[in-house]
Amino acid sequence: MAGVLPPAERRSSALVALYAGLSFFLLMVGDRIPQASLRSIGSTLFSPLDRVVLAGDRLAAAWLENQELHTRLVRLELENARLRVQAEENRRLREQLDLPGFRDPSLKPVEVLALSGDRIPSAITLSAGGHGGVHEGDIVVTSEGLVGRVAEVYPFTSRASLLTDPNSAVACEVESTGVLGILRFTASPKPALGLTAVPFADTVVVGQRVLTSGLSRRYPRGIPVGRVSSIGKDPGGLVQTITIEPAARFTRLRHVFLIAGPGPEPRR
Repeated sequence: MAGVLPPAERRSSALVALYAGLSFFLLMVGDRIPQASLRSIGSTLFSPLDRVVLAGDRLAAAWLENQELHTRLVRLELENARLRVQAEENRRLREQLDLPGFRDPSLKPVEVLALSGDRIPSAITLSAGGHGGVHEGDIVVTSEGLVGRVAEVYPFTSRASLLTDPNSAVACEVESTGVLGILRFTASPKPALGLTAVPFADTVVVGQRVLTSGLSRRYPRGIPVGRVSSIGKDPGGLVQTITIEPAARFTRLRHVFLIAGPGPEPRR
């Protein structure tokens, strides 16, 4: 019969017989074979295969990540080109209106040495002072947005008041509508940053970004402050109670940047 079967089927029959015999042998003597030795042999035999599979997975993940990064790069390039066109248009319009141009701020990196405050930090101690070129009134920011302002300068350190300082007040505007207000921190009934002095007739929507408006000497225009998280009505019905989710995380400050400010407030 074996001579009648084609060569491929003869090989298949032989493999089936070999597998059946090997299975029977393992059933009979499997309990007497040392498991540690089997695991060691299996690990040795399959280790190259594991490395190949792992390398394949990493290669596939790297390819997908490369595709995603390439897509993001293209989007950023298109956005950058659009912003360059708008910046040039803005420059020409400001020249025609005889308005001063914007300056790119120089950023000075400093380390946060300490946080101070009861439940929520209201001030930070910075690793640079007067000898390091820090001045009272310098603006403190992170990559996310505004943090506060340098209030006191010592020879080698300085102290900055955060937006959560009850004495802090920042002139702000809603990004898409230009609605103006004053950002203040209130501790009761619960701690929160609020955009005050916004008339009830002005339209503000949850999720809108809030930026510095530049309508005071303390902060230049356009620094991100946070987003509108909730909107309510003042008991008097004339203004809105707007809660702001800050852009910067005050409890996780480790490194910040300083932007040269207009200087200390005039003494009265």
